[in-house]
Formats: sequence, structure tokens, C-alpha cells
Amino acid sequence: MSVHIREAAIEEWATVHRIMREAFEEYRGVLNPPSGALREELADTIRKLSPRGGAVLAELDDEAIGSAQYRVEDGYVYIGRISVVAAARGRGIGKQIIDYLERLAANRGMPEVRLEVRLSLPANVQFYERLGYSILQECRYPEDTDSWYIMCKSVLVS
Repeated sequence: MSVHIREAAIEEWATVHRIMREAFEEYRGVLNPPSGALREELADTIRKLSPRGGAVLAELDDEAIGSAQYRVEDGYVYIGRISVVAAARGRGIGKQIIDYLERLAANRGMPEVRLEVRLSLPANVQFYERLGYSILQECRYPEDTDSWYIMCKSVLVS
């Protein structure tokens, strides 16, 4: 299995958005408050990422099976909406997407990568910990129904 990960052209952001919505569908009715990914329209994604960000696509046999979004912030790259379609999970694709974005950050001179993960999804927290991410901050939703970690990892700048 050879997965190819690359930056998505802006014309492909609709595919990035579709994959995100499909991947996050498993959280519908599960998370409180609901995931914003399920309400996010393509225009929201474009507004959120332009001009300081972008997206990546993971492809297997020329079929898009994963995606993620990123933004360049002050001193770090924020990674969000890491998504792999259900049929392609368990093959290390999420890790490959993260690796790609860590290299992207390093190549752009950013010494750190950050992401956010809900505490109500402990397997996701453990996934990022296994990849070397540490907890920077814990945040709570105003309704006090859930919380999330801002996690970070240092990357070697090229």
C-alpha cells in the first residue's frame, strides 16, 4: 500500500472538505457540544485557511482517502481536521498525514506544531501522545460538557 500525501490545490479544497465531513460523521450525536466540523461549510473552510493556511490530501491509487488542514501562526503551525475515511482507517494514514505536516512546518522554519483534541476521545489523545505530542493547555467548553487539550510538538527546523 503506497499512500501519497501532498498539498491540496485550492481547487481541491472541496475534496478536503468532503473527506472531513465524511470522517467526522461518526461523531454526530456523540459529542456535546457537537463537532464544528459537521457544521462547517466549504466557504467556512476557505475563509479559515486563507491566506495563512492550506490543506493536504492523502491518496491511495489516485483516490483521496484522507485530509487535514493547517494554518501558519506566530511561531507554530496549527493542524486541524485530520481526517481519514472509515474504509481506510487502521493503516497508519493519519500518522503519515501528521508526519507530512510536521515536515511542512519544519521546512517553513516553524519550530512547533500544535493541534487540539477532545478529552472525550481518549483514543485520539493517546494517538497524539504516541506521536510525541504533549499537553500544552486544557480548555473547557462554556457549557462545561467537555474539554479539549491543545497539544504541541517541537520539530527540527530545516
